Formats: sequence, structure tokens, C-alpha cells
Amino acid sequence: MSLFETFVYAFFVGLLPALVWLWFWLHEDRKHPEPRSTLAFTFTTGMAMIFLAIPLEAFFYNATATPFWRFIAWASVEEVLKFAAAYIAAFHTRQYDEPIDAVIYMMCAALGFAALENTLFILNSANSAISSIGTGVLSTVFLTNLRFIGANLLHIVASSTIGIAMALSFYKSRKEKILWTLGGIVLAIILHTVFNLFIIDGSGASIFIVFLIVWLTMIVFALVFEKIKKIKVPRVAVAKRIRY
Repeated sequence: MSLFETFVYAFFVGLLPALVWLWFWLHEDRKHPEPRSTLAFTFTTGMAMIFLAIPLEAFFYNATATPFWRFIAWASVEEVLKFAAAYIAAFHTRQYDEPIDAVIYMMCAALGFAALENTLFILNSANSAISSIGTGVLSTVFLTNLRFIGANLLHIVASSTIGIAMALSFYKSRKEKILWTLGGIVLAIILHTVFNLFIIDGSGASIFIVFLIVWLTMIVFALVFEKIKKIKVPRVAVAKRIRY
């Protein structure tokens, strides 16, 4: 397989899980769907943020002395960049006009980020597999599948945290919006860091416990998602929309 064929394979295999997740969450918003052009722009902007994340994470890899602070720095870079992607593509537009949009666009940006991250991971794994034999190949395949599940779930959970915070403060004052959003970003960074620490340093049992916790968190977020869809416009917000 040529380098180009490997890249095309990695790109589409890396893209597929993200698109499946995206379809699922957009289906939840089918009553008031967002414009496909804005969703596509948000998704691709999320992908593009990878090219900023790589040099920034390389910088913090050399600048931090311990893995703990390194993981915090990496999580901070990724969560801020995903938020920036959603803000650039959607949050300052007229399409961002109801609380649930915050969650949808954050997930869209996060899944775009995860899609290209998956692609790069596959390319790296493919290079490792070519030079591996026997159990080395099986280990690479298992790790790749685990990475797919973990990366997508992690990005959905972390970005949903930011989106939910924004949704719950959608009709609040500008100052409250900023405080809620900052709180969501901080919580997303904490979740991201904890997940990475367990995945990298944990045993097999602890890894699956973390995955179980993430799945349970996903269920909780799905319930919160339904609550957010029922948020009604306060009377004070009818006359004047408060924007970022």
C-alpha cells in the first residue's frame, strides 16, 4: 500500500466514527436542525485546529517537567482550540439562536477535531504495524480500536461540558455567560486530564472503569440534553437577545 493510499484509508476510517456520532446527536435536534453549511464549517474548523494543537502540544511537551502538568497543558490546548473552532464557525453568527445550539456546535467542532486526530493516530499505528509481527500487530489493532472509542467519547464528553454550561447560561447576562463558559472549559480540562492520566498510566482494569464512567457520563449528558431542549425563552429575553 502506497503512502497516499494509506493516508486515504486512515482519513476515511478516522472520519467514520466521528460522522456516526455526529449523525446521532444531530438526529436529537431534528425539530430545529442547524444549517448544513454552518455544521460543515464548524466540523472542518475543528479538524483544522489539529494543526495548531500539534505545535502547541510539542512546545508543552518540552516545557513541562512532569507528565501531570504536561497532560493538563495538552488538555487545556485541545479544549480551548475546540471552543475556538465553534466560536469562529458558529457562536458569533445568527444561526446560534437557541440554547441547544451550544451543545450541537461544540460537539460538531469536537468531532471534527477527533476525526483528524484519529486519522493521524491510524497513520502512526499503520507505520508501527508494518514493522511489527505477530502479537505486535494484534496489539496495534486493539490499541487503535480502543483509541477510536476513547478519543470520540472523550471529546464528546469534554466538549458537551462546555456546551451545556453555555446552554444553561444562554439567557443570562453577558457576565454570567462568560463565567459559566469559563467554568465549563475548566471542568472539560479536568475531565480530559483525568481520562488521559488513567489511559496512559492505568492498568487494564482501571482503563475499563474509566470507560464505564465516561459512558455513564454520556447517559447523564443525554438526559441533560433533553432538558436543554425544553428551555423556554424568558420574557426579558424576548425583546433583547444577550450575545457574547
